[in-house]
Amino acid sequence: MRVRKKTSKRTSTRMREGIKKKASAQRRKEKKFAKKDVTWKSRTKKDPGIPSNFPYKAQILEEIEMRKMRDQEERELARQQRLEAKRAAMEAGEAVDMMDDDEEDTNGLAALVESAQAAAEEYEGAGTEMDVNVEPMDVVDYDIDFYGGAEEDDSELEKSRKAYDKIFKTVVDASDVVLYVLDARDPEGTRSRKVEQAVLQSQGKRLLLILNKIDLIPPQVLEQWMNVLKSSFPTIPIKAAPGATNKSSYNKKFTQAVTANALMDALKTYANNSKLKRSIVVGVIGYPNVGKSSVINSLLSNRGGPSKACPVGNQAGVTTSLREVKVDNKLKILDSPGICFPGEKQNMSKVEQEAELALLNALPPKYIIDPYPAILKLVKRIAKLNDMTENFKKFYDLPPIPSDNPETFTKHFLIHVARKRGRLGKGGIPNLTSAGISVLNDWRDGKILGWVLPNASKDTTVESTSTVSTGTKAAPAKSEQTTIVSEWSKEFDLDGLFSNLDNAIKENTQDAMTD
Repeated sequence: MRVRKKTSKRTSTRMREGIKKKASAQRRKEKKFAKKDVTWKSRTKKDPGIPSNFPYKAQILEEIEMRKMRDQEERELARQQRLEAKRAAMEAGEAVDMMDDDEEDTNGLAALVESAQAAAEEYEGAGTEMDVNVEPMDVVDYDIDFYGGAEEDDSELEKSRKAYDKIFKTVVDASDVVLYVLDARDPEGTRSRKVEQAVLQSQGKRLLLILNKIDLIPPQVLEQWMNVLKSSFPTIPIKAAPGATNKSSYNKKFTQAVTANALMDALKTYANNSKLKRSIVVGVIGYPNVGKSSVINSLLSNRGGPSKACPVGNQAGVTTSLREVKVDNKLKILDSPGICFPGEKQNMSKVEQEAELALLNALPPKYIIDPYPAILKLVKRIAKLNDMTENFKKFYDLPPIPSDNPETFTKHFLIHVARKRGRLGKGGIPNLTSAGISVLNDWRDGKILGWVLPNASKDTTVESTSTVSTGTKAAPAKSEQTTIVSEWSKEFDLDGLFSNLDNAIKENTQDAMTD
């Protein structure tokens, strides 16, 4: 029988180096995928413990337990010795603190926290003279079924329209001042003339327009919208949320604290100047997800109150009931669920209406069946200005896409987003619905920069004083509207605030032009 010679295990240098390169490339790939893995992993290696088949496992565990008990006894003995030493020193007539070391550390931390709170209260008291006799803030929820008359087959839009009368009338009847919160990216889209007329026709009511999310529009656009809106009602810009999630934000001088303090000072001034012998009730209304609850939380947090008195979220439908927050003995704030107010565009189809509401972030993602019409409207809006277009292309890293018409561009864009974000169906087919929902989420979170210019809305602002078919008396004339604005500005002491706002907006505009 012939014995086969053993084959040599020697390899060439080229093969060994090739194996090393492939191994290092594989490790780099695994490290890269590990960074993208959403599963949380601890950096500290877990102790595997003692193997079960180790013959001396019981003895080792017993030694560990005995060591723990011995250390605990030594600590207790040392503590008793310290106490005995302190008692002996005290009997000798020396002044000794009998507090234990652990209790001393705990009480020292508590004293530090208490002193910090006292300093904060002293600072707040020095900053304003109207916060005297401030009572603890109370939060009351009212159990009112606004959607009781809605049927199961009704859509979210129909349910909101049916609940409009109940919610709006309840808030307006209970309020002395109504804050109408608008989205700065599209104030006209989140504004209803019927709401304004209803407040004006209620005797003794005051209406303030709150322009929220001003960090998502450039200073020159903010200045144009302020000029348009201030001709109708007193308008205050505010930044209710801490900041946008995108890398670039505008109007950085209008911080959350500055804008919230300005609004709170105006409300406190009106409350102090009013001759009512009860608390002033401030009602907050607006479309879903415009930031009504965030406005209330920012007002309270800057006055030492709870920062989350009202629940907030980055989608519509978080607030579901009326909530009253008592600021002090002269001011109460009433939070209300978001409602889609009746619009003047009656010739729009149901698909167009739902697309507009989806673009206004007034519909939760689970109720959006087809996001394509909303994405198409968003693409048409962004295509109007080069700044918005360039930011849009940069954010999604768009390749050259055929742009003969908006419909073709939108379809290719959704296919690109689906492939890039892994929104693929069976057989690798792009899921355009899932990709469209993710784009609407980016728009809702402020990652996409887009806004509406007020040039096309100036005519509608003038027409807002014309007769509206509400079944009641017509709106006041333009001169009468100007008189109302000036009188209400004096009641809220907004003249100085408006001059400061105008100067700050001009400074922001100049800074943006120099950049």
